[in-house]
Amino acid sequence: MNVTLPERKKAALEFSAVRPGLRYGQSPHRKRISAQQTYLDRWILRSRSAFVRGRYANSESWLHDVRARIVNLSSLPADSLNNNLKHSKKSWHSRGHIASSVDEMLAKSACVAKQTLGLDPHDVQLIAARELLRGRFVEMGTGEGKTLTMALAAAVSAHDGTPVHVLTASDYLAQRDAQWLTSFYHELGLSVAFVLPSMSDQERRIAYRSDVVHVTGKQVAFDWLRDNLANIEQSHSLTARLGNLAEVNKDLRNTQYEPLLRGLCLAIIDEADSLLIDEARTPLVLAAPTAHNMTQRKECVVALTLARMLREGVDFIVSTGERIVYLTPEGEVTLDSLSSRIDGLWRASRYRDEKVRNALSALHCWHCNRDYVVRDYSIKLVDAHTGRTLPDRRLQHGLHMLLELKERCEVTPENDVVASLPFQSFFLNYVKLCGMSGTLHEVRSELACVYGVDVIHVSPERPSQLQQLPPKVFPNEEKQLTALINDVQRCLSRGRPVLIGTQTVEQSDKVSDALRLHAIKHNMLNASQDAHEAEVVAQAGIAEQVTVATNMAGRGTDIHLGPGVRDSGGLHVISLAFNDSNRLDRQLAGRAARQGDPGSFVQMHNIDDLSLAKELPPWAIDGMKRLVLNRRTTPLKKDVLPESPNIKYESRSNSRQPVSNELGVINASVGTGLAHKVVLVLLKIIQRKIEARHAAERQRSLDASVKLIHHIAIGVS
Repeated sequence: MNVTLPERKKAALEFSAVRPGLRYGQSPHRKRISAQQTYLDRWILRSRSAFVRGRYANSESWLHDVRARIVNLSSLPADSLNNNLKHSKKSWHSRGHIASSVDEMLAKSACVAKQTLGLDPHDVQLIAARELLRGRFVEMGTGEGKTLTMALAAAVSAHDGTPVHVLTASDYLAQRDAQWLTSFYHELGLSVAFVLPSMSDQERRIAYRSDVVHVTGKQVAFDWLRDNLANIEQSHSLTARLGNLAEVNKDLRNTQYEPLLRGLCLAIIDEADSLLIDEARTPLVLAAPTAHNMTQRKECVVALTLARMLREGVDFIVSTGERIVYLTPEGEVTLDSLSSRIDGLWRASRYRDEKVRNALSALHCWHCNRDYVVRDYSIKLVDAHTGRTLPDRRLQHGLHMLLELKERCEVTPENDVVASLPFQSFFLNYVKLCGMSGTLHEVRSELACVYGVDVIHVSPERPSQLQQLPPKVFPNEEKQLTALINDVQRCLSRGRPVLIGTQTVEQSDKVSDALRLHAIKHNMLNASQDAHEAEVVAQAGIAEQVTVATNMAGRGTDIHLGPGVRDSGGLHVISLAFNDSNRLDRQLAGRAARQGDPGSFVQMHNIDDLSLAKELPPWAIDGMKRLVLNRRTTPLKKDVLPESPNIKYESRSNSRQPVSNELGVINASVGTGLAHKVVLVLLKIIQRKIEARHAAERQRSLDASVKLIHHIAIGVS
């Protein structure tokens, strides 16, 4: 059955069980709330969200009570604690629970975490777990222990029979976390499983029967679509609801005709902004492979041939920001002349123009090592938000086949779209939804408008020692890389590790080439090496280690500092990319100075960045370059890296030359002059403009008022 959740019932739902049965039916899910879609409602929710960010602050008395419970439970023998857990689980299943019993269960889970995992939850983790249980989104810094926090909330929720989905950023993290937390869940009397793309339907069905399931958002979304497509949703009949109560002793080996899922009861989302915001503009498209069509391949070959004969700027114009190609009137005439010797539909202008525009898009809007990589003679799309490859995705409308022909790869059959759904609409089906991330503040109003949830900020356990260095702007990539090498060499001379953040695989390769040219050893982390990312990230904090990585969101591995690194200044993070959101900058900066460690972060902008070229006309780019090149360098105010407290900063107010530090390395940064500040303000304005455009796209997708041009499909057998 569909579960409607008016606002007035939310408080009562916070601690109530949501499980298959008489009340919610065989497959519980939530009906979308339409009351939040008017402009007035959105304005009210945005205004309200601005005042609740620090509402958790009055938690001293609650923490004192929970800590007292933990001390009392820790003094009990192991057998007594196990019997206590079994009694609590039976009681919750039969009579439900109240806020005080939730606190008791949270304390018990904390005790078990210390026994099985050797981890004693900090105060901020207990507070964050409480807010998750209340159905809120929690902003919690990198390295503060989000995995354990979500495990505590999942364990408490699952004790009343609520099926819990812990949604992670990658299949690797889903498997890793489930295996690591197995002893913790089992000690609490709970079952745990994970779901991978390689699993069969029967393996998935068995996994989803567990109390807690670790899975990626896309996996569970497509399994939900498949359940709906197969018309095996829950029945509204009383017989089916009563039969659902007997599932406890059912043989799971004979369930091939049953749904994969047990409904969408509760989701706890890791990196919530990445999943709910960054990836929300891509619709969920369920597709099935079609038979290989030789005619379609020939059409793509002809389209590419014609497209390569057209001249950019004369016959066609590329709108790179939207990945759209427009034919000019002159181009239409040229194309008509070129295709006059080809028989069939190529003489029909509407058909011909559409095919050629797609081919032009494949040639000029989709770039190798940025939007996709070539691996084993096949095209692998790259996730722009994580830098990982998407091996099971393909572009629709013949675009994927065009890319395969462009790169001379093996041509694979197209897919037919079977079902589609906006990503945000899927998560609105969860009866209860909560999540965590280190960067939620910027999107708190959108989360409030779309999902009707509050964002609560939890301060770090230890005060942050991150030093945000002034951003730098360079007129071109060559000067940007020169400054990068100087920064890296300076850090290495002090024994500091360096993490260099890039936006694309292509940019990572250029940085790698520059480092090799200067004999600087380094590790690479990009879409071409995602199988080893955890090992690479874990080594990034070792003294004198240099790591080059694409987007760091959702990597799931903390960077621990090696011996002596704290004394030398900690991890230094350099961002070379102009990101389309301030959250992405904060995500990268959060990799430094975790858990009170020292560290620093600096942005190095390049006016020739392709992301800027998408947003600005050439004359605007040239104007920004002139501002940077013609500025007067003003005194540098501690604009060198905080290597150690013993460094002395030098100021030469009468010199127009770059200032060198005590290591004799030229500081290649720009100054703090007016021109520099103007360029930085312009970059911020452009970034906010992009953020607003993406938010509007997500809203249109949610309202289903427009159809996105390029759908990404997942093939199913």
